[in-house]
Amino acid sequence: MQNRSRLPPLQTLRAFEAAVRLESFTRAADELALTQGAVSQHVRVLEERLGVRLFVREHGGAWPTPRAHALALQIRQGLNVLERAFDAPARGDDRARRIARETVCLTVSVLPSFADRWLAPRLDRLRRKHPQIAVTLRKEVALARLNGRDGIDAALRYGPGAWPGVQAERFLGEEIFPVMSPSYRDGVRPRRFADLAACTLLRHRSQPWEPWFQAVGLDMTEPRGGPVFDDALALLEAAATGQGVALARASLVAQDLAQGRLLRLWKRHVTDIYAHYLVWRADDPKRAAIDILRRWLHDEAGRG
Repeated sequence: MQNRSRLPPLQTLRAFEAAVRLESFTRAADELALTQGAVSQHVRVLEERLGVRLFVREHGGAWPTPRAHALALQIRQGLNVLERAFDAPARGDDRARRIARETVCLTVSVLPSFADRWLAPRLDRLRRKHPQIAVTLRKEVALARLNGRDGIDAALRYGPGAWPGVQAERFLGEEIFPVMSPSYRDGVRPRRFADLAACTLLRHRSQPWEPWFQAVGLDMTEPRGGPVFDDALALLEAAATGQGVALARASLVAQDLAQGRLLRLWKRHVTDIYAHYLVWRADDPKRAAIDILRRWLHDEAGRG
């Protein structure tokens, strides 16, 4: 009884698990019909009980730590056990259906920009179509090692598609094209490609302008001045605030175009030599769940 009394309340565990899985106190509150403040309080209760910080709180959000991800996985497994314990007695095919409902937890490494703009808004469709798959996003710039010890089951990578020691399958190509704020240069849009020479060209460190110049027959070299960004969303934000013209990837800029924060300058685009790949280890024990994720990614890419 003494050990049992040390357990946090079940609602605290559920709130914490949802906050880590969804990487949002707000979305966790919506899922559990709680207030955001209540979810935050449940998380603080756990942090005080364990004596460690489980979320890094920054302006604009709170992000789970590696310790939080590990703890959430254990809680999720425990909750699954409890749910099965209170299932109605199975008869005939009911047992097979219950086994099919058992949740497989996949931790997926993904670039923050792609997670925020393309993947996360679509995850609800994955949950509805495949409720047995619970995806936890690990947003990071560094390539996950996928060595079986880092807690990563699969990764979404943007690159050439050849990485040693792993399986990789292309699921989404990229179109790149210039965009600008409606207010940049007082709303005077470049009419000809050559007019870009008079613009501030914003640059991403891994997305040079020169291939686009060559594709449209423009005799210009890579710009030397102007800001350089490591983060694709920071690049788009700089363009949206009128700081210059950015070379954008279609998967990241659709929302800004739809809202009118950014304007696409010409219909002409270039198909990038890089693409988005799902990457996994051939011997991963969760291969069946990864195959479901792989097929779903292809379906989503086909939706446009």
